[in-house]
Amino acid sequence: MAKDKGLVIIHVDGLGYRYLHQAMAEGYMPFVQQLIARENYVPLRWRCGLPSTTPYVQAGLMFGDDSEIPSFRWWDKEANRLIVFGGLSTFRYVSDQYFRGSEPLLGNGAAIATCYTAEAVETYRLSYRQRERRSSPLPTRHPTRRYTASHVLAGWLSNPLHLLDMLRTGAWQFYRANRKYISAKLRGIRTADTYVLTNVLEEIFLHQLTRYATIQAMHEAYPIIYSAFYSYDSMAHAFGPESEYSARSVRHIDRSIGRIAAARSTPQRDYEILILSDHGQTETIPFADVDGRTLGPFVAEYLPHYDVEEYHGKRYAAAEQPAAGHVVLAYSGGLAHLYLKDEPGRLDRARIEAKVPGLIDRVAHTPGVGFTPGGELRIDEHAGFSDGMSEFLKKFDEPEIVAGQLHKLNSFKRSGDLVIFGALSGERQTNFENQIGGHGSLGGEQLFPFLLAKREWGFDTSQVSDACDLYPQLKRLRDRLVRAPAPAPVTSELPITLTGGIAGRATL
Repeated sequence: MAKDKGLVIIHVDGLGYRYLHQAMAEGYMPFVQQLIARENYVPLRWRCGLPSTTPYVQAGLMFGDDSEIPSFRWWDKEANRLIVFGGLSTFRYVSDQYFRGSEPLLGNGAAIATCYTAEAVETYRLSYRQRERRSSPLPTRHPTRRYTASHVLAGWLSNPLHLLDMLRTGAWQFYRANRKYISAKLRGIRTADTYVLTNVLEEIFLHQLTRYATIQAMHEAYPIIYSAFYSYDSMAHAFGPESEYSARSVRHIDRSIGRIAAARSTPQRDYEILILSDHGQTETIPFADVDGRTLGPFVAEYLPHYDVEEYHGKRYAAAEQPAAGHVVLAYSGGLAHLYLKDEPGRLDRARIEAKVPGLIDRVAHTPGVGFTPGGELRIDEHAGFSDGMSEFLKKFDEPEIVAGQLHKLNSFKRSGDLVIFGALSGERQTNFENQIGGHGSLGGEQLFPFLLAKREWGFDTSQVSDACDLYPQLKRLRDRLVRAPAPAPVTSELPITLTGGIAGRATL
């Protein structure tokens, strides 16, 4: 009797299509090359949409709905709080406002190190709990099982080889990261120090637990599993995507993919593996390198009677108290959202001008700022872009596609009252955070991730301009591989959120 099929989706965070090919050409991904040569896999380039950041893209891939995810972090005026993803995620406070009416990709499956549960029965290192779980057409043998932290850690720690591997890998990664850091400093190469430490922690702990949890979920026969690996993205933030240090971090991911693939045949299921990334990375210049200051002091100078607060960053008090108002700046790589915090709803250009005359133009002409949709560049709802914008948009991608992406972001009610893009010079972009490689914005490779799939599955990414466009093809593959019996009854039980005992990421 033939065994059931299953699907494992492996998410390699931040590895763009171009850098995938570069890593293979330099010999850092031998197992992926083996999949291409022997198992008829083909690497495809696709467009993730805007913002080019993990929460937005995973929402599109898992729900077919990435609306109102304007960045990695944003200010929610209705909730009156900062919404941010990662280990200290606050998305749970607004999650009930999202994904209504969508069919989640991971129903009755397992979500490992992802931003969302997507109706998975079992979740590992997720950032929030769902209020209730809807029914799913996918079969599961574990309708009430819970993947608690003790369940994952106890199983992992029970094998002494795992401890030895952690110690060996930990010592090597600590030595290698410090060697790279010192070498870069001696050679005058800039590094983002925070991400050097983050990468060490992820390589030592989270990476290995994610791999273990994935293989464990396969042995427990979940029909669909989505697992995310983040170490390359952190390394590229620290040293840049062009760095040899970043390329070398891919080797560890390639080995983990190989180990997961070696476990494809389990007693109950034979799994197929699909590999993808969510976005790429672009070489960047920290905004503070342009003029010695972050964007916050400029805005505080433009609005001296307002309190200005940066995330991540500092707080700048108004010259006189009480302040006339409060401004919040939320940064995500080369994208920044400016909110007039005390004003209800999202303000259009006329309301911004009435409240703070001249602010839009002053921000648009700040050193390091590229443009502000709604400012000197106006996105037309019907034509896509106004006369004269085509040549400007060509430096990012095909003008019609970029205009559509900009219009979608600019239509979100949770986007900033003013959306600000870092300046692009060649293939390097100004980054509002302290990063050497970045994403979240437009320009360079950040908009172009990869998809590695078997040719016979029939993926076509030529018309994909947003993660939502890829969702139907992922769903089709899932339904093709996984037998779908009658829908399971609705349950109000909550998937368990695990932290994995590791510090949260600064960005995704």
